[in-house]
Amino acid sequence: MDYVTLRARPTQFLALTSLVPAEFDELLTDFAPRWERYHRFYTLDGARRRIPAHRERANATLAGTDTKLFFLLTYLKTNLLQQHQAASFGISQTRVSRLAGPLLDVLNQTLAARHLLPIRDGAQLAQRLAAHPDKVFTCDGVERGIPRNSDWDGQQQEYSAKKKCTP
Repeated sequence: MDYVTLRARPTQFLALTSLVPAEFDELLTDFAPRWERYHRFYTLDGARRRIPAHRERANATLAGTDTKLFFLLTYLKTNLLQQHQAASFGISQTRVSRLAGPLLDVLNQTLAARHLLPIRDGAQLAQRLAAHPDKVFTCDGVERGIPRNSDWDGQQQEYSAKKKCTP
């Protein structure tokens, strides 16, 4: 995938990353210095470098922090196999695996600094919602399955081969 070409197509860029180019640029302003700081002092394996890296290698396949952020966002949004992601960006599956971890850590740090991480604790969510000025919220529902009856005869009565709620 060519980041520069896809950036010129906002609809396709949005479909691949969940961000329009302007939002991507805004996120990149915080992500880039964090990634460059990480890359300067740490390897992709997380080991501290003996000698700090002053710049990216000239022959880097994913050259530039913007390309790396695009790579990570497409990886997270489309939930591809690592082999497919590797083929799309012209790198090996091993490289995808090694890059995804550190990039995700830096992205999480960036989102945390911007207070954009999801709240995973119910008590914190209740506090945040109580303090919110609007008291009406929308809920994006997800289809949830109904637990299967453990009784064989009960399963036969409830099964209809259709996706619908059972009484």
